[in-house]
Amino acid sequence: MIKLVPQVDEIKIIGEEKFAFTHISLGKNMLSQNAIDDFVSFCRLPSGDENIVFANDNSLCDGEYILQTGEIVTITAGDESGQFYALQTLKQIFFQSDFNVVSLEVRDKPVCTVRGFMLDVGRYFFSVDDVKTIIRRMAYHKLNLFHFHLTEDQGWRIEIKKYPLLTSKGSIRRRTNFNRTAYGGFYTQKEIKEIVDYAHSFCIKVMPEFDVPGHSRAAIACYPKLSCFERELPVADHWGVKHDVLCAGKASTMEFVKGVLDELFEMLPDEYIHIGGDEVPKHRWNLCPECNKKMSELGLKNADELQAWFMNTVKDYCASHGKKAFMWSWDFDAVDLLDNDLGITNCSDNSCNDREFIDASASACYIDLPYGRISLDDTIRHKIPSGKCLGIETTLWTEFVPDMHKADMMTYPRLGAVCEIGWNGECPQDFIKKLDFYYSYLSRCGCESSPLVTANPSKIRGAAQNIWFERRQLTWQGLTNIIDDKKTEKLAKKV
Repeated sequence: MIKLVPQVDEIKIIGEEKFAFTHISLGKNMLSQNAIDDFVSFCRLPSGDENIVFANDNSLCDGEYILQTGEIVTITAGDESGQFYALQTLKQIFFQSDFNVVSLEVRDKPVCTVRGFMLDVGRYFFSVDDVKTIIRRMAYHKLNLFHFHLTEDQGWRIEIKKYPLLTSKGSIRRRTNFNRTAYGGFYTQKEIKEIVDYAHSFCIKVMPEFDVPGHSRAAIACYPKLSCFERELPVADHWGVKHDVLCAGKASTMEFVKGVLDELFEMLPDEYIHIGGDEVPKHRWNLCPECNKKMSELGLKNADELQAWFMNTVKDYCASHGKKAFMWSWDFDAVDLLDNDLGITNCSDNSCNDREFIDASASACYIDLPYGRISLDDTIRHKIPSGKCLGIETTLWTEFVPDMHKADMMTYPRLGAVCEIGWNGECPQDFIKKLDFYYSYLSRCGCESSPLVTANPSKIRGAAQNIWFERRQLTWQGLTNIIDDKKTEKLAKKV
């Protein structure tokens, strides 16, 4: 039995005769050189006469392909992505058969439009080479959207020439969660373009995230006028929601947001952009004269309605530049005031009514969480909520993921189950039976992974994982929020 991750739509054995592939040579195709080099490198065979040929069929939808094996492999597709996904399937067939392949016919296409992976580089920074490695591994799983979380309380990671302090100062925090060593890093505009080009070469689009109006302490540390009370604050050191957010009442704040967006649009040309919108405490806004003035001007009842206005305004600016904006599904009282064309990255298991959304359920897709909280079985059982769902996205937050080793251990094997959902609409409940193949294939691709005893832990092991993860409580600076609240209340009385 041939095992594939994700499972293909249809596979038939046409004949039992085996054909040995002793060399690899691709015919004329639509693929990038990176995609071709990756395939040839995986096969580790010399070149020779053409034995993988490509045919075009414009009646096939995006990503759809027909793969036929025999003495020669024929790949039929209507676009570059179909050809690319066929090669990913062929890799797995070659790997299992040791390049001795029977005659097969595979017909396959994706169910979900969006099959994404989010990498948070705001907490811990990942080098350009690391990001490229993650993109390449996404491609092996037939994912097609890289959600690049670039701005955070703990670090600003992208060069913005109009606001140079964002990287010269905002990219560095004084210490991390469990040590007192200064930490930082950022991508130049040239490096961002390099990453985008690399992603495109593997049929992956890039959705940058510029998180507003919350999660903005790094920006405020550089430009205090962006906040309500213009206090001198450091880049945040540790995890947890910060109460100092962008001031929604100042015209200069929206000028800053638009200035950043202008440069993001130039660097990142794909149609999706993420504008954050989650975890926005209203303490500062309720005290701020500028925010209260803005609420009065707009006839708004409260600070929640002010946030809806803020998100809609940013969304409109993105739309005026041909961008579809998304925000996180964070509950606040005025959520019904959000414009319907503002997409949602949905962290809950609820539908988003009549609004387009990407499923990123925290109960299945938050792969930074320990397996004791989200096991492989939990991800396998996950069902996409009803409604206008564009697809699914797995999210790797990095408060406690400092490097590629930890990233791999948290990502695999759960990403295998997520890619099944994105490609086929659900994960086969017997996915576990494919793990022997999947683990060996991951190893061939250079990926580390957590063993099944870790990924589906016993109650005792799972409890131990959760206890170790919750050591983060020792580094949460909740008391700092309380102290800062009192300081700003005193400032507000002086205004």
